[in-house]
Amino acid sequence: MRIATFLSAASLVLMGTMTLAQNITYDFDRATDFTRLKTFAWVRGPIALDEINHKRVTDAVNTQLMSKGLVRVDAVDRPDMLVAYHATFDSDVQITGFSSGWGPYRFGSRSGVARAEEIVTGTLAVDLVNARTNTIVWRGMATREVDVKADPNKRERNINRAAERLFKNYPPAK
Repeated sequence: MRIATFLSAASLVLMGTMTLAQNITYDFDRATDFTRLKTFAWVRGPIALDEINHKRVTDAVNTQLMSKGLVRVDAVDRPDMLVAYHATFDSDVQITGFSSGWGPYRFGSRSGVARAEEIVTGTLAVDLVNARTNTIVWRGMATREVDVKADPNKRERNINRAAERLFKNYPPAK
């Protein structure tokens, strides 16, 4: 009986760590010579966050791109790349349950608890577009469970961490 309780508790702990994991993917155009792309400018994507989080995302992406040697310019200065992001949110329900007791089904003493919890998952996609051809040359996506009750410092840390992980493999090795 203690082994079953221990295994149940251990699986709940492991499930909690899995939901906090961030899924990062990226893709790029193999024909693009990324060494020729030296400047970038922002364009507004189709879905924007509120202004506070919009600034967090653009600041985090700016930091990552500038750390790669790129220079931010205004769109009127004919940049090599245009940068846009898209943020989406999805809501799901997670149901967890636990029962305890002894004896066969319908006999003995049993009790159980079930809990439903709303899980919000956010996806941040960043597109780098060749300004001359107007085609996407690189796209990175970060998906993670969103803590809707997070304080502003934690939100900023999460966005910075997502941007850092997104651009870890930029420029891509061919």
